[in-house]
Amino acid sequence: MQRRIQFIIIAGLVIFLGFLSWRIPSTAEQSKLTVDSMKAAPSLYSAGKSVEAVNVRSTIAEIGKKAPDFTLENLEGEKVSLSDYRGKTVILNFWTTWCTYCKKEIPELINFHHLHEKEDVVILAVNLSSEEENLEQVAMFSKEFEIPFEVPLDKEGTVGQDYQIIVIPTTYIIAPDGIVKNKIMGPVNLDQLEQQLSR
Repeated sequence: MQRRIQFIIIAGLVIFLGFLSWRIPSTAEQSKLTVDSMKAAPSLYSAGKSVEAVNVRSTIAEIGKKAPDFTLENLEGEKVSLSDYRGKTVILNFWTTWCTYCKKEIPELINFHHLHEKEDVVILAVNLSSEEENLEQVAMFSKEFEIPFEVPLDKEGTVGQDYQIIVIPTTYIIAPDGIVKNKIMGPVNLDQLEQQLSR
């Protein structure tokens, strides 16, 4: 009787292990599943783009390196390029209308602008328009705060990607030679901006 029970247990284990080996995919199958899931990922393969096409991007913004150039339209439909301001210090600010900290920060940027508008210092306040509900809100926000500097619209979100915007607002300080001097994540105030100019 004991032998019979042992035989049933052993036979059951053999069948169970065989079932497991049938269910676990081979290395080749796992590799195929990984590739298939990558191909299905919209972030990499949207609009028929291949991995190679996604990897060929413009330069990513880094402190000590040349700031990636861009050309965007402003609220009036005019083209604004970062390279237009070569020879000036650029305060490159990224913001949205729904960001509470952006609303608190805007008066600080405006005060800074008025203090330095006759110097070789400019503010470019890039609106992350791909994150906005509509552009009318951006226009209303700009009118409400009477923003006196350029507001380029990042409608596709590509500039935000190049500048690795993960916190809103984020501000880059770009030297007259086009090199990124600093990156400030979170709201800035007048004192901080003044300190950036003195460095």
